[in-house]
Amino acid sequence: MSEVTEKLLKEIRLNKLVNQADPIDVGILTFQDEIRAMCEQNTCGRYGKSWNCPPACGTVQELEAVCKHFSKGILINTITQLEDSFDWEGMQQGGRNLNDLMLFVNRLAKELGVEDYRVFSGGACKSCEECAYPDVPCRFPDQQFTPIEACGINVSQAAIKSGFKYINGPNTVTNFGMILYN
Repeated sequence: MSEVTEKLLKEIRLNKLVNQADPIDVGILTFQDEIRAMCEQNTCGRYGKSWNCPPACGTVQELEAVCKHFSKGILINTITQLEDSFDWEGMQQGGRNLNDLMLFVNRLAKELGVEDYRVFSGGACKSCEECAYPDVPCRFPDQQFTPIEACGINVSQAAIKSGFKYINGPNTVTNFGMILYN
């Protein structure tokens, strides 16, 4: 394991929002148009309304090329307890927790001097109440992380192949983020 990976893992694992953080073999990531199609169904209501979401974030093929540029990665998850399986507010809080965690990972990579990296999160950007897309450039590009699913990455497959549980019991929501780097 590289010194950078050891330092990143040590600090990430200390964050109270983290459930699990482990190195990932970037070669196991699969990119599927069918995964991206879920974004295009606009379930979250952000398709075409955010700089970090499709179509603004690029095509599956473009994002696959971005990801394959990197040789190392760390997959990270959070688990949020829900009151029940219909706890929409709890699910939203889980997404905010992941976003906060990935902001921390982004700052950490900069502090450690990692020059060639990219952070990916789950779901739409949560930095602004209303995104400036498409009228003006992103106001906070350092806080804008492409959703893993927007890349077409099969998160459940990557998680299981990397030793993560994808489903963590009743009344929980598990969210995934990752950092790829050289």
